[in-house]
Amino acid sequence: MRSKEKEYFNKVAGVFDSRFNVYSRRAGRLRVNRRLELFSRHCNFSSGLKVLEAGCGTGEYTKSLSEYRMKLFSSDISYNMLKNAVKKNIGRKGIFLVSDIERMPFFDNTFDAVIGNSVLHHVNARKAMAEVFRVLKKGGKFVFSEPNMVNPHIFLQKKIGFIRQLSGDSPLETAFLRWQIKGVIEEAGFSFFQVEPFDFLHPYTPDMLTGITEKLGRLLERLFFIREIAGSLLIRGVK
Repeated sequence: MRSKEKEYFNKVAGVFDSRFNVYSRRAGRLRVNRRLELFSRHCNFSSGLKVLEAGCGTGEYTKSLSEYRMKLFSSDISYNMLKNAVKKNIGRKGIFLVSDIERMPFFDNTFDAVIGNSVLHHVNARKAMAEVFRVLKKGGKFVFSEPNMVNPHIFLQKKIGFIRQLSGDSPLETAFLRWQIKGVIEEAGFSFFQVEPFDFLHPYTPDMLTGITEKLGRLLERLFFIREIAGSLLIRGVK
């Protein structure tokens, strides 16, 4: 099945950004910036830090990550997606390589941090988190943003066949329940971690509604039961 995932992303790489067109929208940019802020706050990006960006895709997050004074490795299973990431980041510091997060070509205890946006729900999360544990140094940190299966929109998109097709989901694409991903992280060997729902801002929110929607979403994230149906899960921890 991983071969189907690789084949899918190699196929759509040339039209990925234009087809999904989320980064050109105000809501899309706000979502990217917020995730980068959360990633940086958890990992404390600083000079000399050795960081792996797993599943970099076409390199949209890489553009901002490369501005931090750290040694950045950006990887993806798809060679074609990675080529786009390299083109998008010409002139920026960083190392790009084809790599499968389920079987990474790095020595044990290599990285100070492993980060990724919408990566784990495309792979076998158990194998991926076991690899994350292996390549992290003692005291190293990980942080991922992944879709929340409890969110009604996400649930329908992942479970209803024709909606999956309309949304352009890849063969292995799914989403996570909080308890489910917690079990995966514990099984990988991590003891200190958090899984929190966040983000009610849909990437296709019209620009004129983005401001009020983002503010309302931040409020809903503070409400104990309502926050459980947020669109994403922030998954972070320490080895």
